[in-house]
Amino acid sequence: MKKSETRIKRTPPQSEDHGQIVVAIGASAGGLEAIQEFFRAMPTDSGLAFVVIQHLSPDYRSLMDELLARYTRMRILKAEENMPVEANTVYLIPPRKNLRIFHDRLLLEDQNLRKGLNLPIDIFFRSLAAEKGKLAIGIILSGTGSDGALGTRAIKEAGGMIMVQDDATAKFDGMPHSSISTGLVDYVLPPSQMPDELLNYLKHPFVGKEQALEVALTENLDALTKIMLIVREHSGIDFSYYKENTILRRLERRVSINRFTTLEQYVQFLSESEKEQSILYRELLIGVTRFFRDNEAFELLVEKVFPNIFRPDKRVVRIWSAGCSTGEEAYSLAMLCREYIDAHHFEGEVKIFATDIDRHSLEVAGQGFYLDSMVADIGPTRLSRFFTRRESGYQNNESIRKMVIFATHNLLRDPPFSKQDLIVCRNLFIYLKPEMQNRILSVFYHALNPEAYFLMGSSENIGELQDGFQVIDSKWKLYRQRPGYSPPLSKSLPLFRTTRTSVDAPLPMTGSLNDASRLLEQMLGVFAPPSVLIDENNNIVHVINDVNRFIQLRPGRFSQQLFNLLPSELGLIVNSLLRRLRETRTEVIYEDVAGLSDQPNLRVDLEGRTIEDGRRRYVLLTFRTIARDGDPPATPRLSIAADGQIQERLTEVERELQFTKENLQAAIEELETSNEELQSSNEELIASNEELQSTNEELQSVNEELYTVNAEYQAKIEEMIRLNNDINNLLNNTEVAALYLDRHLCIRKFTPSLMRITNLRDADIGRPLYHLSVSNAYAGLLDDINQVIRNLQPVEKEITTASGAPYLMRIVPYRTEDNAVDGVLATFVDISRLKHESTRANQAIQRLQLAMEMGQMAWWDWDVTTGEVVADSKKATMLGYQVHEFPTNVYQICALIHPDDYDKAMQAMRDHLNGATPTYEITYRIRTKTGGYRWYADRGGVVARDAQGKPLRVTGIVIDVTPQKLLEVGLHHEHEVMLKLLENSALAALLVDADGRIVFTNRRAQAMLGASGRQLSDLTFSATDWVIEDTGGHLLPAEHYPFATIMRTMQPFTDRRFLFHLPGGDVVPIAMHGSPTLGVEGKLAGAVFVMEEVKDE
Repeated sequence: MKKSETRIKRTPPQSEDHGQIVVAIGASAGGLEAIQEFFRAMPTDSGLAFVVIQHLSPDYRSLMDELLARYTRMRILKAEENMPVEANTVYLIPPRKNLRIFHDRLLLEDQNLRKGLNLPIDIFFRSLAAEKGKLAIGIILSGTGSDGALGTRAIKEAGGMIMVQDDATAKFDGMPHSSISTGLVDYVLPPSQMPDELLNYLKHPFVGKEQALEVALTENLDALTKIMLIVREHSGIDFSYYKENTILRRLERRVSINRFTTLEQYVQFLSESEKEQSILYRELLIGVTRFFRDNEAFELLVEKVFPNIFRPDKRVVRIWSAGCSTGEEAYSLAMLCREYIDAHHFEGEVKIFATDIDRHSLEVAGQGFYLDSMVADIGPTRLSRFFTRRESGYQNNESIRKMVIFATHNLLRDPPFSKQDLIVCRNLFIYLKPEMQNRILSVFYHALNPEAYFLMGSSENIGELQDGFQVIDSKWKLYRQRPGYSPPLSKSLPLFRTTRTSVDAPLPMTGSLNDASRLLEQMLGVFAPPSVLIDENNNIVHVINDVNRFIQLRPGRFSQQLFNLLPSELGLIVNSLLRRLRETRTEVIYEDVAGLSDQPNLRVDLEGRTIEDGRRRYVLLTFRTIARDGDPPATPRLSIAADGQIQERLTEVERELQFTKENLQAAIEELETSNEELQSSNEELIASNEELQSTNEELQSVNEELYTVNAEYQAKIEEMIRLNNDINNLLNNTEVAALYLDRHLCIRKFTPSLMRITNLRDADIGRPLYHLSVSNAYAGLLDDINQVIRNLQPVEKEITTASGAPYLMRIVPYRTEDNAVDGVLATFVDISRLKHESTRANQAIQRLQLAMEMGQMAWWDWDVTTGEVVADSKKATMLGYQVHEFPTNVYQICALIHPDDYDKAMQAMRDHLNGATPTYEITYRIRTKTGGYRWYADRGGVVARDAQGKPLRVTGIVIDVTPQKLLEVGLHHEHEVMLKLLENSALAALLVDADGRIVFTNRRAQAMLGASGRQLSDLTFSATDWVIEDTGGHLLPAEHYPFATIMRTMQPFTDRRFLFHLPGGDVVPIAMHGSPTLGVEGKLAGAVFVMEEVKDE
């Protein structure tokens, strides 16, 4: 290691003054499997406490403790009031409760559903962030909605760590996606990989040990400066104004998460990774906010501030929300303003300037769309009034959105908004150094109207400017400006750069502003006239003294352009001055220039000077106020009277007008050309319209013809009604062997197939049936027909014709369309095939019963609504019961299931009934009549559901698999014995699978090959991972490697000699025996190798 490197020693997880480390796990729909995967991979002795927060139904008992106990040996407790959190314990939230933590004790509170959406994960995450600080750890697993997103912000603000389930592995990605979209997540992983990353993170000294990074920095003072420079080059923002603790807390986490052991390694990584630069930039810009944060502070504004700023004579109320982040604070102010305006009938306008340094946050704020969890702090009344429900969130309404103007703004560099009635800047100063706080407070002082208001965060203070502000409320830090006060830095506004051609080194992380610079700032404020320094693009880059009489902020997006800020009276004059100055490169003075229209007695001398710093050329524009009757000013080097200025400007305007006229003439000519083309198109459209009219007339004629045809068809319809009745009756009986009789039993018609079973012919139509002989079809046919006529009830029976063919005869009254009886319809259905299939079905049932009996199987059918179970008698006899002894109620049957298998079986059935699984499949033990247990493989599925999808019937089969289970246990025992024999063998043993991957090595093999079992399991027994030579020292071809030989020949080999090159560089002579292992169908499943080191003779 180089001498300059700062090595970080790894230590076990520890929390020092933070108490027990607590890991909060939030999950909802689909989270059960994710929680089980997580705890299956988490060691039981990690030393951590886990709190699982879920969305639980208030009406059902949670089974999470029982289900989770199968995946971890840690204690699992349901949280109770004032319960202490202890290591290696899992705590579960109870139903209908929210959970908080205070001094390592869990506190319960009832859910208040009257407030609207309840977000238990956000509630506990916030509490954990306040309790544990940088050791707060939150994990978000599968779930719908956005619960956890606000908690993610809170934990990140406290310096903690967030893990989120990869949404590709989540059954429901709503909650993971919402947290990931905050841009604050440290790890996105499948649940099974989270424990390893979590434990590695906690082992890093920067996480568990206080001031570890500060100690490392004392050994390398340049590292932090380099980091700040890299971030500034990436973002254009100098974070050296931030407090050291704020920066170091963010750096600790990034170094820990990336697993670096020296600061130099992280600096090198940061300089090469734009992604890490963006992440660190976002980490440093974390702005945690929410709607109506500290609601009492907002109520204080309505009570103490609004009556004084919403005065009847006030035309525009200006409010500045500085450091607005994603806009929640600004929109909260807008809602309060709208409510106050409507209640007090204020007729003026409200403008809320919402600024932040982070463009991404402003983009979110400008959209005005917030997830469900983000609006949880807004009451139902306000939510319905000011927001509209959208998919997965809420969109704010125009009534508040139009009040707010968002703009990117750096408080340390950019000119402020002026004439503000209220400035709200909360929880920003806690991140800044004192000298930067004073500088911004000075800016705010001048930006406020006299006796206007300023609201800070509750943990912040006014510092050195306490004489400039009157305390209105000390708890919520509400102040009122005192006119006439001169802040130490009030005369110099921050530097603003519109472009960045190079990046200077950031300010030192320690120390204060240079005393000489401070004195120079104060002297300029006292002696220098109001001036602005502008660059070549006329952007203001510096302001000296009070220029508020000449510079005016306008509504809309903020601009630093000089001409966007000057009054119109000065704009033309200043434009002429700048043009002359840049042409002559000498000082230019315009004397006795009118100032503002609302100040007619104000006169100013305008001075312009060119200033160069070697790289850029600036202009210093000075405003010197003079009285109308004052002494004449000294003769300038170049002076232009006001009349000359106007004449010069008129000349310029005339040139511009001439140019405009020429452009207008060209535009007119283009329009004339376009007009001709449009006229041509119009003529074509007129011709097309005439063609359409002609076509319409033709269609009208066709329509009249169709009407006539329709009338003819209407007459035909009546003729077809009777035929339709016949067809309908025929179709209702599904067969075509039909006999139609009228009310007098005369034959109206019959189908041709009827002639195959009777001696009727076409000539018989119209004749009475009783005059004909149809006894060859069925001797009692006439009697049955007469019975139907008398009773008007159908007759159906199975008959056999003279030829011995079976038929199903059905005789029904023949009904017309108006339901009148107009004869009889007799149908004969050939059921020869049905009889044959019935015989086959009976045989199949017999075979199935025999197979089920031989295979120890039985069927069952469960009526879900009644709980009754109908089952094969075999199900009772397999357990030693008589049929009448075996229970028929599903709950009584389930009570026979082994206690260790009961919950698993019930959960499998619930999952299937709820549609989570396509079939119900479970293997469990069930008690016999004698008290013993047998293994059942139970398979089934829902076969009927109601209209709402609720299951009605479930059917399936059970198979007695006790012999197979006993065989499985025996095989497992033999396998364990075999592995123990191999493990303790004096010979080196190595097993590979069909792909050549090493799946087992005994201790002797590990010692011989110079690697651990875990290292060897990552290798294949091939030329890819090993270098093997023959005894002559020649490198073996890949196809002659031991496993390749086995694959090629499918034959064993004995006593082959090789020279193995080990990872450490040693070469070991080895004698090897190899044999293939075969799987099903005789295919190669792998190979076993026995090796022995050949000692030199």
